[in-house]
Amino acid sequence: MLKYILLCILAISGYYAWSIYPIKHGPGVTNPERPIMQLTAWEKPFSYKGNTLNPQKRYKSDVRVLQKRRYLFDDRSELSPVDILVGWDEMSDERNIEFIHFSMSDREARLEFTKPPIPVESINKQIEHLHLIPSSKEIKDQIHSLRQGSKVKLEGIIVNVESVDNYNWASTLTNSNTESYRKMILWVESIRVD
Repeated sequence: MLKYILLCILAISGYYAWSIYPIKHGPGVTNPERPIMQLTAWEKPFSYKGNTLNPQKRYKSDVRVLQKRRYLFDDRSELSPVDILVGWDEMSDERNIEFIHFSMSDREARLEFTKPPIPVESINKQIEHLHLIPSSKEIKDQIHSLRQGSKVKLEGIIVNVESVDNYNWASTLTNSNTESYRKMILWVESIRVD
């Protein structure tokens, strides 16, 4: 019996180590195109898990996952179980991102570097922090399977959230400040990992 328990622990540990190990693609830009956002004049607010989701823009991207964080116990984890920080253009090139340390906690992403590999303004214009709301069980499973370094195609709707629990959550759609990047809540309708 002890052998089976140890074997299970070893298998779970191995899977966990594999799931957090970054995917390497080598030097060069892997995802050159900036995400596309379009107005959603025809989209109406809709309810999801007791919240009202107010559509802001349609979203389509082909990006690289720079960091991923799964949330289990915070106030928003039932709605959005995973956050990802994504990059494109120069911020999908390992020659640049290997010099930046990315971390996520408390629904915030942090970047640390001693000397930026490209101008800080360019870094902030080529990354986005996405709070992912899966629209189906299949999409939720795919979101959970994402790894740092994954190349992913996402489609959905950027939303603002009105909650019954007295917290409202809004997307930041512009880089009004060169020191910040966009932080958006994405209702994910389609996901494909390359």
